[in-house]
This record gives sequence, structure tokens and C-alpha cells, in this order.
Amino acid sequence: MRKLLLLVSITLLAGCSHKISTNFQSVAPASADTICNPEILKKSDLFGLNAQYLGSITLDEPVVYMRRKVCSEEAAIEILKSKACNLNANLINITLEIKPGENAPPYPRSACYRCIANYYYVEINETSKPILIGDVRKTISWEDKTKITWDNFMIELPETSEIPYEFSSRIYLSWRMSPWTGAFKDYKAQGTFYCDISKAKRSFRTAENEKQIELLFSLTHLYAKRLERDLNSRKPKISNKRKLYGIVNMYDMDMKNAVTRFYEETEYGENKAALKKWEDEINTELEQLTIGEKDPNEK
Repeated sequence: MRKLLLLVSITLLAGCSHKISTNFQSVAPASADTICNPEILKKSDLFGLNAQYLGSITLDEPVVYMRRKVCSEEAAIEILKSKACNLNANLINITLEIKPGENAPPYPRSACYRCIANYYYVEINETSKPILIGDVRKTISWEDKTKITWDNFMIELPETSEIPYEFSSRIYLSWRMSPWTGAFKDYKAQGTFYCDISKAKRSFRTAENEKQIELLFSLTHLYAKRLERDLNSRKPKISNKRKLYGIVNMYDMDMKNAVTRFYEETEYGENKAALKKWEDEINTELEQLTIGEKDPNEK
């Protein structure tokens, strides 16, 4: 009987720690003498950084636990760090966290700290340092009602560059979740311009050329409104985040392809006829999709 009790006790204690699920890429681990001190961020936007994705990890509550300390946030962070060192990752981005006692539908409440995190190896340079240290992005969103100018570009391209500028933007999406079904609803999407990774030659930053970047911002927002209309019209509503992110990424990729076509067809603004064609098409459709919404450039 005592042996049986001992076995049961060992089993319970072994189940105290987090339940770990991983999906790692095949990457050579760091050597034993490498100093491992990964940066930990929470829900950080790594867009534009030269970041190599190395895999993801999910820390869930164990089936059986006896002590909260072993499935605390501190314990979880130690697990995240140890896995990062094995992967030679220098950045951990926690994309979802549920703290003890929190109610986060459709996930049940628990006494453990739970999280999902992604691992990266990031090239540390003058562009990535401010983002990683301060975790603050210099961006302009459509709702900011700010007119973009060349002064918003934070990186100067050398005059020997083959291209005069690089406009960096993406679609930002927000939504609400039904507490009853777990389905997403009431989507809002907008274009967002990234100042901290956008580049331009100093000689190209003229008032005459500013029309191009304003038009590219409208192009980004056009794809955002297409996405918003698509998601809000879907029946049944989406309740799977992986599926939702897949749709968002599809629209974001289409938008980036459109930006590339814009560069090529307008020859970076040199082809005035093509520039006017793009302007008419973008403004016409955007006006139809934003009826009743105020133009961000209106004062």
C-alpha cells in the first residue's frame, strides 16, 4: 500500500509543471560556450525586422497540479529561456498570455500562467535596436488623420541606391469576440505606415514627389477596407485565429504585390500617366468603401 501511495505522489508531483507543446524548425543549437540571454517581448510587432523564425511553444496547465509555484509566470519564463538557448534564439515574442484567474474565452480559467510564444534570431543593427530595446514602433495609422511627408521616413538611402525610396506599410485589424460562441465580429481595418523602416534618398524628398507616398498610403488603406468588408460579410463567422490570420496575411500579401506593381508601372512616379491612372482607380474604389467615413487628410 505504501508503495502504491509513493507512486501516486511521484506521479502528481511530476505533473505539477507546465504542459509543453513545441513546433521548432530544424536549427543547429548554440555551442556550450555561447552566452544565452534572449530578449523577451510581449505581443511585439516585428514587421520589417530581419528576424528568422525558429519555432513556437505553448505552455499550458498540467492535467494535475499541486503547487502553483511550479506553473507560475516565473517558472514559465525559465522554460521559455531554456528552450530559446537550445534553439540559438535571441528573441522570444509572447503572442498570447493568460494569467492565473483570468477568464479568456474560449480558454477556461485556470490557476496557472499559460502562454504561446514564438522564437526568433534577429539581426541586431541600427534599425532593430530601437524597436527591441524600447518596443516602440514609429508608425502612422489612417485614423491618426496625419498627412504623410518625406520627413516621416526615418532611414536615409544612399544616393547610389538603385531605388529612390521604399514605402513600408501593412494592414492593421481589430475585432470583438462573442462571449457565447467565441466567434470574431465587428472587424475594423486600416492602413498603417511604418516610419522606422521606411527609406528614401535625400535628393528625392521633394514636395512634388510627396504625392506618390500619399497615394501608396491610400492603396494600403484600400486593401484594409477590402479585408474589413470581406470579414464582416462572412457567414458563419470565423472563430479560429489561425484561419483569421491566414486571411489577413493573404490581403497583406496582395497589398504588397500591388505596391510593387505601383513602383514598376509608375516608374517611381516618373510615368505621370500611370500615376494618374493609379490615383483615379484607388480614390474611386476607396470612396465607395468608406462612404460616411471622414478622409484622414481633411482638417
